[in-house]
Amino acid sequence: MRAVQFNLPYIQLAGVHAQFPSTAPRTVLALHGWLDNAASFTPLLQELEIQAQLESTAETAAQPHTLDLIALDFAGHGHSDHRPQGAWYYFTEYVADVIALIQQQQQQQQWSNLELLGHSMGGYVAQLVAAALPDQVQRVTAIEAMGLWLGQGGNLVTHLQKATAQRSELRSKAAPCYKDLQRLVNLRAELNDLTPDLARLLIERSVVTTERGFEWRVDPRVRLPSPIRFTAAHAVDMLENIRCPLHVVLGDSGHNDLHQAIQNWQHHVQQLTTLTIEGGHHAHMQSPADIARILLDRAGS
Repeated sequence: MRAVQFNLPYIQLAGVHAQFPSTAPRTVLALHGWLDNAASFTPLLQELEIQAQLESTAETAAQPHTLDLIALDFAGHGHSDHRPQGAWYYFTEYVADVIALIQQQQQQQQWSNLELLGHSMGGYVAQLVAAALPDQVQRVTAIEAMGLWLGQGGNLVTHLQKATAQRSELRSKAAPCYKDLQRLVNLRAELNDLTPDLARLLIERSVVTTERGFEWRVDPRVRLPSPIRFTAAHAVDMLENIRCPLHVVLGDSGHNDLHQAIQNWQHHVQQLTTLTIEGGHHAHMQSPADIARILLDRAGS
């Protein structure tokens, strides 16, 4: 596993890259959830490494190709750059970043047989990217994500007023600093029902050590809501334009509203598979072996 950087014309994105034996060349771009980072997929990378070691020697010698898994830090998260002043972190901008990255890499003939693996926000991004680039994306695996995130209640004007007010309020807030890293780990573990070890993976990639203590790498603008919400009609239009197989993976104690989303929208997906695994909203961190089997097409084993 090694660190990687991608220089788009307007921003530098960071991530981690690992390779595993494969019967055919494959590239999996892994997209994390909101306020997470590429370390969200560290347990999966570790599990894939274990499986690669178990299958080493003669069997892997007959597999001359590689599965390249790139776990990306979204803009403003992890080690990726922040957007310039005056720019914001709307959902569609993450989608635009991924589209620009895919087009850049494919122009350079770096990626082949591209698949998208996304958790939560990353899963919603992956679905919209697949709809926008139907000829480039071969498969989408969305963990704890289905359709689009429509938000809760309110109307267009009320939400717009609140979003712009929060943008103004942010300008007067000082960046927080923390002395106790373990406290941040414990809080994150409690918030997401994770073990401290799993929470530490996310926290350590999300902070930087300064003379004052630990400060967030995450751009505070990431926390602001987008001023415009998607509608159910938008979700239907997107799902109907996804041509590749869509695998939706839920945690058995994850977000309950996703079951209703599947019920509402499953008939708009051409090739849909759903699967429930053990875990909560971060089921991919809690049950990485299940995600590894899905990627390796061994979900039934």
